[in-house]
Amino acid sequence: MSGAGRALEQLELFDDAPVLALLRADNAPITLALLETHLGQDERSRTAAELYELLDADLDELRFHGQDLPRSAQQYCKTWVEQGYLTRRAAQQERTELFSLTESAHQAIRFLADLASPREAVTRSRLSLLTDRLLQLAQETDPDAGRRITALQEQQERIAQQIRTLQEHGASPLPISQAVEAAEELYALALDVPSDFARVRAEFERLHRSLRLELIEHDGPQGEILDQLFLGVDAVEDSEAGRSFAAFHSMLISPVLEQRYHAAADALATRDFASHLGAAKIRFLQNYLGRLQQESHQVRHAMIDLSRSLREFVRSRQFEQYRALGDVLRRPQRLSLELAPFVRPHHRIGVGLTLSTFTPRSVGQLRLLSPAEVTADDDLSAADAEPLDLEHLREVVRESEIDLAELTDAVDDVLAWRDTATIGEVLSVHPATQGLASIVGLLLLAQRHGEPVTDETADADEDPAPATERVAWDLPEAPGQRRSAVITALRFTRPISAAVPGLAKELT
Repeated sequence: MSGAGRALEQLELFDDAPVLALLRADNAPITLALLETHLGQDERSRTAAELYELLDADLDELRFHGQDLPRSAQQYCKTWVEQGYLTRRAAQQERTELFSLTESAHQAIRFLADLASPREAVTRSRLSLLTDRLLQLAQETDPDAGRRITALQEQQERIAQQIRTLQEHGASPLPISQAVEAAEELYALALDVPSDFARVRAEFERLHRSLRLELIEHDGPQGEILDQLFLGVDAVEDSEAGRSFAAFHSMLISPVLEQRYHAAADALATRDFASHLGAAKIRFLQNYLGRLQQESHQVRHAMIDLSRSLREFVRSRQFEQYRALGDVLRRPQRLSLELAPFVRPHHRIGVGLTLSTFTPRSVGQLRLLSPAEVTADDDLSAADAEPLDLEHLREVVRESEIDLAELTDAVDDVLAWRDTATIGEVLSVHPATQGLASIVGLLLLAQRHGEPVTDETADADEDPAPATERVAWDLPEAPGQRRSAVITALRFTRPISAAVPGLAKELT
């Protein structure tokens, strides 16, 4: 390729590469630093409220140091989603949104980290890792069984020689400088994995959208659509990102691997070179497998949600509704193409269209708000406070809350001279002072501390059915007006204060 061709290719790359666009964006250093702190370390995703709170505190501190950051955290997060720093998804357990870094944001953070702490261009551990992987790949892809057996025998002889050397001369640990160098290489490789997961998840979402689009725009019969749908789900798992994820997931769910990894990581923490590597990097390597398992399960759940969403999309026949909507939208487009040679774009057709969105207007039509126009000039004076009346407060509380203490005393009073009592029998002695609220309170207490009453008139061969009883109460706001209702019969068998230790003392 000529120099000019290479230059044009690089120009296209600079225009299309998302990571370069992020690095050129306004406030990119501040943005990447904040996002790395809150989403690029131990926590890979946060709820919207949690992230807004953390970012608002950081933005206030940056403004104190002279940085021009006029917007709120919520506004910046919206902009970062549009620019490609963040992805926003609905949480599975809560009715909120979850924010996480995009693949491009991970790459930009790693790029800045490499600039801040550049690694050596040539290292012994990197060369050793490369050659070992190259030899292993060449051996595993060799179709000749004889050569593979010979290679394994040579490896067996080398291992036996190492065992004899250790038996004769003892163990000589790797020099500290080489050990730190090898650990740094492992740490650098580990930092690249989160961006891999982000890329896998982003590719799953792109495939999800493309499958839905293909399903909507497909013109064949429904059976063919279903075949293509399930073939598409398999294609997701067989794609490059799917195979990479499957390899990760199959390794991470192995308990043998987990035990071996933690044993090796804990052993490294006790080596002499660990103090030169740093406690933070040692902890990162010790917790690394658990972090990968958590992120792998999130990607796995995303894949499962993809399959469920597509199946529900077909089962509910929503794709037919979207297909009909697409036909309705394409019909005027086709008509406009037919009319384009005969009608000019600015030709008036005498039809008015009311837009449902905001209509832009000139800035000159805006009026500035003057706070002086809405501010009262009168001096504020302190109002006289009346004495606090405890009985009045109790009455106010009884208007909005059920008096369970009163109902508990009523039940205990009836059971003091009876063995059992239903809700209707309690009300016959202590009427409902709060009307329907007292009935609801007694039902709540009976559900917690009572037992159901069976219908004794039912046939003995049939399953016992719950009995019912009619209860009545007066309306508190209209004395003399009585109401009644039929409820499931529930029976108190012992005082409530005796059933709940400490309740009597608490109520008094």
